[in-house]
Amino acid sequence: MIHVQKTLLAVNQTYIASAATAEANRTEPPFQLQGSYRNMAKLAERISPVLNQEELEAIIDDHYLGEAQTLTAGAEANLLKLGELRGRLTDQQQQRWADVKAGYLRAQALGGAEDDPMARAVGAVGLLADRVGGIEAALRANSAE
Repeated sequence: MIHVQKTLLAVNQTYIASAATAEANRTEPPFQLQGSYRNMAKLAERISPVLNQEELEAIIDDHYLGEAQTLTAGAEANLLKLGELRGRLTDQQQQRWADVKAGYLRAQALGGAEDDPMARAVGAVGLLADRVGGIEAALRANSAE
């Protein structure tokens, strides 16, 4: 029970921190999974003293998989963030999470559909400048070797 409680506390702290972050300041998609007393009650009724650690983790995985289904488009990002919080991401999942965050930042830089087209164009030029700067840094590093 203590492990579940610590997991839910970490989830709740992350949820609160995400909710308190302004959209313009985000570096990753919003985290919408919760670690409420209702979640604790749902998990507690499934826990038995004879469970081993892997079985307990599977119960937590299953619970949050069900919770994430209500998030529609944000489900994958939220489950990946949850895996990161719990230290349970595979190498493939870590790469996917990095790709999701990079895509989110790219979309943030370009602006949404409701943004001013000029602001989106300026964002695209800024993104291009960042990419060119990255190429320049890589070329300098290679020529220094």
